[in-house]
Amino acid sequence: MVVRALIGTAAAALTVLLAGCSSGAAEGACATPTAAPPAETALLPAKLSFSAFATVTHVQKTQGHLTVRAVTGKPIDEVTVLIQDAVTAADYRPAGMDNEGFEAEVFFTAGSYAAGQALVRRAACEGQWDIDLVLIDPGAVPSPTQAR
Repeated sequence: MVVRALIGTAAAALTVLLAGCSSGAAEGACATPTAAPPAETALLPAKLSFSAFATVTHVQKTQGHLTVRAVTGKPIDEVTVLIQDAVTAADYRPAGMDNEGFEAEVFFTAGSYAAGQALVRRAACEGQWDIDLVLIDPGAVPSPTQAR
């Protein structure tokens, strides 16, 4: 009898804990992603914008590379295309995509150079995806006439 009471209490406690992880509660428990400060977003190329589909949380420019971190609630199949469109608008060219459903990569070129990739992975919060984009700085790519 005592064992049944303990099992029942443990099951009730587990139900309460798991209810906090359900999709409705998880969305309420997950904080809204904090947007990167204007000083960071100013580092983005003029035509590169994730504003229609993601919150940019960090931007860094170092040694000829631009790193962008963002979070989105869009489905992975949709977000890969949106990333490709956003980066293409910034004068990079799409070079391929690999989408495994739980993780995806989108590749880019600039001229004849491999110019970067976006990696999309499940975020800690259910229904969200983390985006890590690394691009070479377009100013660091020699023009076709300089490359000869």
